[in-house]
Amino acid sequence: MVNKKTFGERNKTLSDELLRGNTYFDWVITTAFYSAIHFVEDHILPQKINDTTCEHISEVKTVYKMEGRHAARERLVFSFTNPEVGARYKWLDDKSRNARYKTYKVQNTEAQKAKEYLTYIYKFCYP
Repeated sequence: MVNKKTFGERNKTLSDELLRGNTYFDWVITTAFYSAIHFVEDHILPQKINDTTCEHISEVKTVYKMEGRHAARERLVFSFTNPEVGARYKWLDDKSRNARYKTYKVQNTEAQKAKEYLTYIYKFCYP
């Protein structure tokens, strides 16, 4: 099985290529978000939460008694990183969700911001 950092880097490469293509800004943001998922999970997990060692996000979801993995992951990020990482992660999540389910019409400036936020998260996870 490929590790999370490798998956994240693959998504990051795709996000970079899409940005250079200057067309699919919605997918720039979406692939940046999915990169961030892999990077933060790789950085944070395994983690001891409420006396339980969690190795996978499904375990985190159970310990936090939350219904969704995305919500559990967001709580994990805010609990075990810093507010700047948390805010950038949440922005990527929100913008990605908007691009996937509400409108694919995303501006280049938002795609650029997504790349900046992903870079910040990456540097936090892999100093």
